[in-house]
Amino acid sequence: MGKKHFLNLIIPLCISTVLFTSCPNNEKYGFDTDYFIGMQKLSEGNKKEAILKFNNCIKKGTYYCAKESAIQLTKMGNLQENNAAAEFLYQNYPDPDSLLILAQRYKTSNELRKLLDITNNIDFAKADDALIKLRLETLLELNQQEKFEEEAYTWFTSRAITQEQYQYYRDIYAQLVDETSPRAIAVQFRITLYKRNYLLGYENTQQMFDFFENGDLEPVSMLASDIGKSFLYGSEQIINDAVFLRKKAEQFKDTQAAFYFWFYAARLCDGGNFYNTQACTCYENAIASTTEPSKKDNALWYLIKTKLKISLDKTLDNIDEYAHSWNDAEYFDDIFDSLIPTLIVNGKWDSFKTLIDKLDGYASKETMAQLWYLYARFIECGYIDFPDVQRLFTVREAYAKALDSGTSAYYKLLAAYRLGLQGPELETVMGSGPNVSADPATPSPADNLLCGYASFGYSDKIYNKWLELYKNGVTPFTGFFLADFLNKCASEDDNYYVQALRMSARSANLSEQPLTKDQLKLVYPQNYSKLVDTYSKKYDINTSVIYALIRSESFFDKEIVSSAGAVGLTQLMSPTAGEIAQKLRIKEYSLTDPETNIMFGTYYLSELIRRGDGSLLRAFFSYNAGFRKVTTWLNSSMMEFGRAGNLDMDLFLETIPVSETREYGRKLVSATIMYEYLYENASFVQTVQNLLK
Repeated sequence: MGKKHFLNLIIPLCISTVLFTSCPNNEKYGFDTDYFIGMQKLSEGNKKEAILKFNNCIKKGTYYCAKESAIQLTKMGNLQENNAAAEFLYQNYPDPDSLLILAQRYKTSNELRKLLDITNNIDFAKADDALIKLRLETLLELNQQEKFEEEAYTWFTSRAITQEQYQYYRDIYAQLVDETSPRAIAVQFRITLYKRNYLLGYENTQQMFDFFENGDLEPVSMLASDIGKSFLYGSEQIINDAVFLRKKAEQFKDTQAAFYFWFYAARLCDGGNFYNTQACTCYENAIASTTEPSKKDNALWYLIKTKLKISLDKTLDNIDEYAHSWNDAEYFDDIFDSLIPTLIVNGKWDSFKTLIDKLDGYASKETMAQLWYLYARFIECGYIDFPDVQRLFTVREAYAKALDSGTSAYYKLLAAYRLGLQGPELETVMGSGPNVSADPATPSPADNLLCGYASFGYSDKIYNKWLELYKNGVTPFTGFFLADFLNKCASEDDNYYVQALRMSARSANLSEQPLTKDQLKLVYPQNYSKLVDTYSKKYDINTSVIYALIRSESFFDKEIVSSAGAVGLTQLMSPTAGEIAQKLRIKEYSLTDPETNIMFGTYYLSELIRRGDGSLLRAFFSYNAGFRKVTTWLNSSMMEFGRAGNLDMDLFLETIPVSETREYGRKLVSATIMYEYLYENASFVQTVQNLLK
């Protein structure tokens, strides 16, 4: 049976507290139905019937429903039965979750030797913290103090310190080990760095080097990284420390530490400003000292940034050499996004074609789309000299190249506008396709489990399980179906809005086929529609603009608080909210209340539009960075482009000196266009013109 027909029969209602007592779609799930019925029977207190259903699903169901049935059986019998069920689970579904369940069962039944046996080969760098803590606790109970200290040390030095590790250190580890031992001192050093006490960390680095040199400790990556951070953030002897770390990099050249000592020596030289050449040498040595792609890319990123400070022209000439060396092209996108304002300020218009020629095939689709779009715009505006006979063809060809921008929408949407695309060509750019979405003939085991949760009313189980499984056979089609289901559940709990949007956005990125308009509407939802309609009308602003604002600012999370302290759906700062409340004569308010937040954010944006002479994009920039700052940037930009009093907003965007504000503008423009296209049937040309004026 086709998957589409399978899903169409699922009941499209959200039931979170009352489960179906019968389901007319049971046959569509085959033997997986027994898992869901077993869950129902369990909720009714009928354990005997539930066990029968779970066992039947294990025998005849598909992988994930059978596994979930096996998990349920580990909780339902006596001690011996639960252990047997957990052993069966791990034997048949040997993954980290099953291993943790079995370890917990052995701990409960005091079968400690068995617990140690099954956890003997765990990877302390990757294993679940809860599993590691069970093993360490068991070692202590069996009086294996030496083994405990050895493995606890490995845990603390094989990964970035987590909050759970910090609590374990404070509550247990520090009480049980000799605080003067090299291992204990090293762990204390890592905790010091976790707490960002770089000055104290710097004071203790020599002791760490002594341990390495005396053979007391291996110079592992995490310790070396923390030593480097101590030097970078805890010392004022920048150059002396850079020289010192270079010597240590040579001394430990055949160890894991070499990369970090070279890398942080380079960072120190970089901070000295006058030692950029030495910094480049250290970055190059760091790259040569490791085989790990992520480390190579990290050092190469800094190397390119430093080379640009030494010589812009020479670095541009050699940029293809660096591009051929990187592993993850998207990791370097921000370098080129930050480089573009520099090229514009220096009037290096011809450098755009140089970058295109050297990066094509190596840079990400997003970077190439940006370069092609701007190259076409600069030819159009006369900043790049081009023979009249070839101008139109070259411009159109460049815009056509910008249409292939991966998952980023901004440049391909503007390129479509410049090309005058309409009809099916425009729909393709929008990501939309035929109304019938192709889907696999048979649902996968992961699809069965997740769609079953929707059909049987287990809305609370869907999102976390989807996060676990979306890379293991869950199709984008199922992701959209579940997002639609959770959106309907938001009538009971609007936290489901956030889950639904995250699922649909990721499903859109994973989809290899065009999306239907209904699927795109899940990526650009109209949540809180009554409030948005009310306050958009009150403050005379397009609803699409407000939906775009909320989606870009908070992803419709009413309680989100940014690192800077911005709160709620439209991400308002406290001082700004206070000024708005005063103007609206509201004395008591909460920014986590959706109505208040939407009212305040809509009013504030409408005021910025008014103050910015009706320019939407200028208002977006001001919402992010402040009106006065944006006015200063705009005046500078007009000088850079040689314009007086009139500058297209898409060109202004490229000169804004703050990358966050540039990207903010792109997101708001893209989202507004999509909302107008999906819900208002508005003229694409008119929408873009309104945004860029």
